[in-house]
Amino acid sequence: MTDGPGARLRGSYPLAVATVLLALTPSLVLSTALLPLTPQIVDDLGTSTTWLQVTNGLANAGLALGVVVASMLAQRFVQRPLFLGYAAAFLVGSVLVVLAPSLPLFLAGRVVQGGATGLMVISALPPLMTGFGAGPLPRTMGLASLGIFGGTTLGPLVGGYAADAAAWRTLMWVVVGAAVAGVVVAALGYPDLDPLDPDLPIDRSALALATTGVLLTYLATSLVATVTLASYVFWVLFVAGTAAVVVLVLVERGKDTSLMPVRELSTQLPVTGTLVAMIAGAATVTVVELVQLHLAGVAKESPAAAGLLFWPMPLGLAVASVAITATFRTRYLPVLVNIGLGALAVATAALLLLSASNVDWLAPAATAVLGFGAGATIAPGLFLAGLGVRADLLGRAFALVQLLRLTASFAVGPVVVHLAQTRSSLASGIDVGLWISLGLVLAGLVVSLVVPALSGAELHEPDLEAWLDGERGMWSPATGAEVRDDVPDAG
Repeated sequence: MTDGPGARLRGSYPLAVATVLLALTPSLVLSTALLPLTPQIVDDLGTSTTWLQVTNGLANAGLALGVVVASMLAQRFVQRPLFLGYAAAFLVGSVLVVLAPSLPLFLAGRVVQGGATGLMVISALPPLMTGFGAGPLPRTMGLASLGIFGGTTLGPLVGGYAADAAAWRTLMWVVVGAAVAGVVVAALGYPDLDPLDPDLPIDRSALALATTGVLLTYLATSLVATVTLASYVFWVLFVAGTAAVVVLVLVERGKDTSLMPVRELSTQLPVTGTLVAMIAGAATVTVVELVQLHLAGVAKESPAAAGLLFWPMPLGLAVASVAITATFRTRYLPVLVNIGLGALAVATAALLLLSASNVDWLAPAATAVLGFGAGATIAPGLFLAGLGVRADLLGRAFALVQLLRLTASFAVGPVVVHLAQTRSSLASGIDVGLWISLGLVLAGLVVSLVVPALSGAELHEPDLEAWLDGERGMWSPATGAEVRDDVPDAG
């Protein structure tokens, strides 16, 4: 490597943060921006709502699969060329989307976008967490939380304005611009990282089971509006996909050498963090879609007016980011997670009270709390899971947690929204969906309180230096240690 100006920028902290944000944000914005744009895209591409749902489902499946594939490739190959390839692939996919005259090219572009984003997540986030020492780690976690879910909170606002202006392709050109910036930033700043574990065998069973589980589950939820919840087609696909994911976890746990470090993730801290990330992510995505549906179909707001009511949501997430930074070096990060779950419950309950007379003030207030709750649970849950394993296993651990979280989020949301839309009254159907989401959040809060209690976990300050040295994961007792005699304390 030369010592020129470009080489000296590689591995710099600001560019590493920018790389993460540019890798994650564009696809996450689209995940919640496309709902108000659906009629325009369907009309422009000459397709149907069902095919657009399938397209977005396959894009989300690509995102979930990308994290698994990236975790495997990072073990065996130098990561800089890989990441530059991922960023370039996202750019190509984005160009395909914006230029697509019909569905096939649009579908191909969206799938490439999703897959490339998943690949970039695992290649960008772990190096940011482990590459700059313990000092900036709390700030890093706060900034990373903006990338992990920030785009999702911006999507309704961005999509609403794009829909009002009939400018879905303009939005996609903005995504192309972000992709170009991502390629440039990665070329300047992504470091030369050696393979993490070149001797790790290719885990073919993990790749096969992950692919099967994700594709079947996402296809089932994408088709639910067409085949209905009573159809055997939906249930065969959904059950088979879910079973494949469960078998993946069981098979990986049984191996002495596996791609997914399930054994290391089975202690209390990773288990609690994973379940919180899954439940909070699924509930938040579902509530956002239900509120979008209420504003458009019940309140009859224009797309821009509906999107504007979401403006406090990213601010709530930003407050949570500051809270993560403040608590990360203390014993209180798990407490922040519980507060975040409480905030999600409060926001969801408040949204059950939406009416024509209060929508202009209650929706913004509730979405602000929703944004805080999402920010204080989803990313911290992921971080807690990662901290529970050795730092050298972080990417592989993140791959499994993200696979489970994304599958839960994009499996639950479409089913609950479909259930809401098929009720005799859309308003009552949305209320049913919100009650389901509230129950899910409350279940998550119970899990977050009960699992640590049954495991004998105690609040303690993390030893970040020891974790970064790769000596061990954070202290984490065996899950359920207080009520089990067969598993020793992990600490």
